Amino acid sequence: MNSSLKYLFFYFLFILFSSCSPNGEESNDLLKEEVIAIHDEVMPKMGELKSLHKEILLKIDLLKSDSSKNAADIQELQVLANNLDASFEGMFIWMRQFKSTYEGMNEEEITQYLLEQKKMVEKVNLDIKKNLAEAKSELDKS
Repeated sequence: MNSSLKYLFFYFLFILFSSCSPNGEESNDLLKEEVIAIHDEVMPKMGELKSLHKEILLKIDLLKSDSSKNAADIQELQVLANNLDASFEGMFIWMRQFKSTYEGMNEEEITQYLLEQKKMVEKVNLDIKKNLAEAKSELDKS
């Protein structure tokens, strides 16, 4: 009888620990939430990104009409405008290719997919933040 109690005790411990650890589906749900949160952090800044892009283009036009001595500044601003546009497009390219359903994929494949998506959306996020900061800094100079 004593060994039965030990067996029962270890059985309950096993059940307790296995029910507390997240399974593959739960950890994939958490990973998906992380990916979406990274996206959601910068998505509201897309309007600001476009506005700054327009302001940079206006500054380029002003420099072009003002003097021919501004070629280096114009080129630098054009690179910044291109970077802002690329950040904007990068977000929408990522959004179009992101799959929120995983038909035909097992848990391991879903995890791998979400990890790749996390890397991609982190790059989009960082590019947007970097280019916004550079544009604001440039426009604050004037």
